[in-house]
Amino acid sequence: MTKTPWLVVGLFALAACGTKSDEPGDPGLRSDMPVRTVAYYVDHRTELADMEQVCAAWQASQRPVASWPAVVSGNCNNVNAAKTSISNQSEIDKLRKEAGA
Repeated sequence: MTKTPWLVVGLFALAACGTKSDEPGDPGLRSDMPVRTVAYYVDHRTELADMEQVCAAWQASQRPVASWPAVVSGNCNNVNAAKTSISNQSEIDKLRKEAGA
């Protein structure tokens, strides 16, 4: 029975840790934006759509959300809340119209 050299085991362990796409400089993953509030995204829907694309890229990267930059996770949470707020307001407006108010 032969023994596996520790160097080979170590190299395999390092190779399993990640790929080049896991580097912070991944061109598809942006984090160069200011933090925006829910109200900002409700008022600026074109920027909401742009940030939604950034969030989709981060989600597709399959990185744990806890490893995302704070500005990205905060903005993605605010985008989701803004979308919910917009949807809720649309429903409220529809119900008011139906009620004749």
